[in-house]
Parts: sequence; structure tokens; C-alpha cells
Amino acid sequence: MVLLACAPVSAQWGASEGRVAAGLVSKRAETSVISGVPLLDLLAARDKAAAPFTMGGKNFLASVVFDANWDSWFTIKPAGGGFGAGAWKETDLAAGAEYKYGDLVLNLKETGGLVAVEAAGGERTEFSVDALFYRLYKDSMQVTFGDAVTYAVFRNLEPLTETEGTVTLRVGSDGLYYFSVTPDAQIASATRWLLAVNGVLYGLRIEEGSLLFVSKPIEMGKPVFAAERSRAR
Repeated sequence: MVLLACAPVSAQWGASEGRVAAGLVSKRAETSVISGVPLLDLLAARDKAAAPFTMGGKNFLASVVFDANWDSWFTIKPAGGGFGAGAWKETDLAAGAEYKYGDLVLNLKETGGLVAVEAAGGERTEFSVDALFYRLYKDSMQVTFGDAVTYAVFRNLEPLTETEGTVTLRVGSDGLYYFSVTPDAQIASATRWLLAVNGVLYGLRIEEGSLLFVSKPIEMGKPVFAAERSRAR
């Protein structure tokens, strides 16, 4: 049985959850590294999961990032890299926003889950935020734990603090997306356990510039709850 639960208001692995996990872990068990990926490789792959568009003769990428509260932000950045990225909290876009890149001005507005991007000359395109989530899930690196649960894994840069972290995104049996954001600092000193499957804990850790996927046998006395937030597909 997969032991998972959604805790929408929690954005961290809480102390009580940690105590439960610690109580389940066998004293004889050792943490094993399943696999790993350099953080720079994950960062380089991030743009592949974004939606490209052209406006005013300039190429851009649209995507989603998450803040410290795991709220989603719509982002635009130049496709060639460099400065000029913009980010807006998804729930604030209903009131409209403006993005300036050189002499190009784009007006943004969200209506019914669609973000319209329009230039002064009448050029217009739309992005479904749900479709941007789908791109992140489909086109990001994926890892499967216990031959049972598959996560998309990608880098995150918080829009306000620029704190670096990792997002794990999965599709639940109910068809919803479930995701959580793990800051690098949180797993540089300790493992963050994501889930338990058939007597094994699976989680994340950072060592020497790489994100490691790790496991550890547990005694299944009680469920282990991972903090996640859900979103309809």
C-alpha cells in the first residue's frame, strides 16, 4: 500500500512528522543512495519544460515557479537567457499586470485559468496554467520510487527571495497533481522523506552539488505523511 497524504496548509516537513518517521525507521537500517543528478543538469533542463512563444519579434519562455508558501507564479523570461525575467502570483493576475522587455510592453491578465499575453500592436497568445503544469510533469526528469510512484523533479527559484530548491510533482490516483517544494538548505544537512512504499522510505538529499534520491527500510507501524499541495488537472 502506498502511504501518502495531502497537507495543503503545510509547506515543510513538520517536527511531528519527523518524530513519526524516526519512530518507524529501524535502528539497523542504513540509508542507501538509489541515484543522483547534478543540480546544474537539473537547472539546464528547466527551460525544456517551459512553453516557448514569440511576440514583438522576440522569443520568450512561459512557465510556473513556486514561492516559500508553495503558491504558484506565472513567469516570462527571454528564451536566450540573461536578464529580463518577470513573475506574477497566479492569483494576482486577475487584476492584470505589465511586463516590459526593452521597448516591448506586454499586458497580462488571467481569466478562468487562462493567462492572456497581449502586445500593444494586437499580438496575443494565451497560456493555460494547467497546461504549464502538464509540461512540467511531462518534460522534466522523472524518478519512480518502489516501482509504484513517479515524480517529475525540477529546479525552483523562489520569485521573491531567489531561494533555490527542488519541486517534486506527481499525479495522484484521484487524477490531481500533488507537489511540494524543498529548499536546498533543508536537505543539505538532512534527508527529506517524501513517501513510504511497501516498507521503504524514499526521499531527497543534497551532497556535493548533486540531488540524491535515497531510501531506507522502515517498520510499517504507522503511515508516514508527506506534506504536499494538490491542484486539479
